[in-house]
Amino acid sequence: MQRALFALSIAAALAIMLRSSLAETAQEDIAKLRWLEHADAGADFERQVMQQHDTRFMSVYGLSFSTEFPGLLDTPAAHHLVEKHGKHHIEGTTDVISGVELRHLLDKAFDYAKHYNMLLLRYLNSHKDI
Repeated sequence: MQRALFALSIAAALAIMLRSSLAETAQEDIAKLRWLEHADAGADFERQVMQQHDTRFMSVYGLSFSTEFPGLLDTPAAHHLVEKHGKHHIEGTTDVISGVELRHLLDKAFDYAKHYNMLLLRYLNSHKDI
């Protein structure tokens, strides 16, 4: 009986620590993603690609996303473009969704990356020399 109570106490303490750690990580991810609330993929594309000549694709992490590169089809040609131009990961994207706010920001990250990558793909298709 004492062993069972001791094991239960240890399990409860570990669960509390794990929950606290997950909550802290979620808050860190939320903080990293808050910029998306006011992000403009078109303006960022203009600055990054047109002015700074940075042709990396935006990527998101997380098993809940259908692709790491929203807006790109999963084809050999798309893989070649990513290999050639590189990728820029949106920090804070994750597959551990712990709350409504994080889910909302992850959806925004996916939509932002999709819009940005579609603009970039159109640009690269019209500038084959890059």
